[in-house]
Amino acid sequence: MNQTLIEKYRLHRQEYESLLTQYVQSIAELFDMPVAFLGLSDNETLWIKAKCGTESTEAPLKQAICHLVIDSNELVYIEDTFNDPRVSEMPAVKAEPPVRFYAGVPVKIKNDLIGSFCIIDTKPRQLSTRELRQLSAFANHLGQHCELIFQNLSSQDEHELLNNSPAALIRWQVRPNFLTSYLSSNVSKLLGITIPDDVSMFKLDDVIHPDDTDNFLFTVRNHQQGAEICECDFRIKTFGNRSVWYKLVSRAIFEGETVIAIQGLLLNNTEQKYLESRIMDTNERMRLLLEASGLGTSDWDIENDSLRVNNRICDMLKLHPDSVDTQSMFWTQLVHPADKEKLIAQIQNSLKRKSGVVDIEYRIRDADGQYLWLETYGKVVTRDEEGRALRFAATHRNITEKKLAELQVDKQRRLMGFINHAQNLFVAEKDLQLACEKIFPELIDLAESAYGFIGKMEVEDGVMGLQIYAISDVSWSESSKAEFEKFKRGELRFNNLSNLFGHVITSNAPVIANKPMMHKASKGTPAGHPVLKRFLGLPIQRDGSVVGMIGLANKLEDYSQQDVEFLTPLTETLANLFKAVEVEQARFEAEERLAYLAATDPLTGLMNRRAYFDQIQQRSGENNAPHGLAIVDIDNFKTLNDSYGHPVGDQVLSEVAKILQHNIRNNDMVARLGGEEFGIYLDTEDSKACHKILQKILADISLISIQTDHGLLKNITVSIGATMFKKGPYAIDTTYFDIAMKQADDALYEVKRSGKANIRWFDPSKVVSHLKNATDVKK
Repeated sequence: MNQTLIEKYRLHRQEYESLLTQYVQSIAELFDMPVAFLGLSDNETLWIKAKCGTESTEAPLKQAICHLVIDSNELVYIEDTFNDPRVSEMPAVKAEPPVRFYAGVPVKIKNDLIGSFCIIDTKPRQLSTRELRQLSAFANHLGQHCELIFQNLSSQDEHELLNNSPAALIRWQVRPNFLTSYLSSNVSKLLGITIPDDVSMFKLDDVIHPDDTDNFLFTVRNHQQGAEICECDFRIKTFGNRSVWYKLVSRAIFEGETVIAIQGLLLNNTEQKYLESRIMDTNERMRLLLEASGLGTSDWDIENDSLRVNNRICDMLKLHPDSVDTQSMFWTQLVHPADKEKLIAQIQNSLKRKSGVVDIEYRIRDADGQYLWLETYGKVVTRDEEGRALRFAATHRNITEKKLAELQVDKQRRLMGFINHAQNLFVAEKDLQLACEKIFPELIDLAESAYGFIGKMEVEDGVMGLQIYAISDVSWSESSKAEFEKFKRGELRFNNLSNLFGHVITSNAPVIANKPMMHKASKGTPAGHPVLKRFLGLPIQRDGSVVGMIGLANKLEDYSQQDVEFLTPLTETLANLFKAVEVEQARFEAEERLAYLAATDPLTGLMNRRAYFDQIQQRSGENNAPHGLAIVDIDNFKTLNDSYGHPVGDQVLSEVAKILQHNIRNNDMVARLGGEEFGIYLDTEDSKACHKILQKILADISLISIQTDHGLLKNITVSIGATMFKKGPYAIDTTYFDIAMKQADDALYEVKRSGKANIRWFDPSKVVSHLKNATDVKK
């Protein structure tokens, strides 16, 4: 402050120093001192102003005795400087003539130290206490004089600043009459009009544009009714009949409760009005543009959690503007649950990062409970000094039609994709459950459902039921877990169709139940079952008849006919797959039947000769242990056929086949080799066990009795030739097998030759020669 005041004084030195010098001289004469002066200080220099007895104008502050006064802010009184170590070495004391006496007091303006006033003599002196008090009083007076001088300087600066500014002062007296009492000198220049010499004759309302006069008069009336501060805008016609905008900021001066004067500040407001007009035009164009583009806007005051939207947003969501809550929570609870977390994450990221923006597509619920798609672009538009987000602005566009079209195309593409996947899986694996299970998760996702199932109508034990080929795991108890385990084993089926999903089968029509408990076919759900909020059942049809169904549940939105139409290609594909399953099953059964017929003797049901040989050759073993091989031949069969006829002969063959089949073990084989001859393969290396089986067969066949037209047929016997043979190194060696068959046949020949109805084993002593023959054959 001192520096500023001193600088002002220096600029007006000639104007004020003569007045202060007269005062300083009077004080010096009063104390009979040859030297006295007023020193104003800054941080480094003592500026000597009003003075007498010295020609000095300045001195370094630290080399002047006055610095003791300024540093201590107190009276400094030195009777003889030669005896005072504080000053005895200072330049003024050592000068010629020297300063021997010094008395100085601080000079202040409103308690701010600005310098010191001192009286000096070239000889030692003494002052009384009364004289020192007088010196302090004179210094106070000097400070007051300086304050008045500086106030005058400040007032002059303010007037000069005002006169050179785009603002003017005007004052009116209110009583006894409303008259102009003061105008700053720049009013004429500011308003561009001529001001009369008698300012009381100037009436501002006479130069105000007629359309704006009421604004000014309304402001005056407000002051008269008690308003202290008012503002108004008006135009004034200047030279050249040009209208210029001004703003009047006025303040009423009261005496008690009565207005006695009004003073105002007139400002040229043309540029501001121009900018306001431009902004209004821009806002209007923006409003029209937003309306034409269909964009909604929002402005979120984050600190106060106040989110305001334009009417377009309300129209989009079918909300009445008066019913809209400004809190952000009101809007977030309208966002689709599947999109809410993603939207909030983007907003939070934008609030934290200065460059972060929100650019997202999401669903939001309207007043009718339907979801529409919005495209939102927004960013933080105001942050505080620490970077915290204060305001967030965004635009919003309804893209429901475009998005639904895109989603429909994408869903159709995905649907076709997994339909093809299901078909390819079935073609490759011939497994309907595998194909259904593979596509099922994507079906649930595409249908936007929580769970569901795919089933096919099948007959089991004469009962038509729904065989489940894919189902969601919604196990909630041990029994429900057991049911899901049955599904995994391919054993889950629903036979009870007197319920909601069964209604799809019995009605052979889609069932859309968005309030399932209200549906006529609903029987509720088992205790503990997840709550069924919505249900969609789709029949799988072929040739007009229902062959299965798809069940879906708990979509977030209501199921509709659009869902039915969308999934129709899938139901048609499943119908074709179901048909393919049946065709494949029929083909498999036919092939099995043909294979059975090709390998089976039609009369006895035993495998035939070819199948028998193939089966033996396909068997391989881990060791080279011997196995039993036997040929069974019915004794005297030709005579029996001739005597009793072929039907009886066939009956005998069948009875013998039954006994053979009954007596062999699981790993053994029996076949009809042709005519009345049968082959037996015994999978054991124990020849005694083989012989025991053959004995049992021999005994059981002897007990056969058949009633014929010629009486009871009994005493049927067979001859059995047997041998033990070994497998080859990898599988049954056909050469060794042929040798074994020859051995069994030779043994059979021996038993026939020796009386029949017996068992004869091939003589082992002949094996070497047979093996040697086999080796020769190989060579």
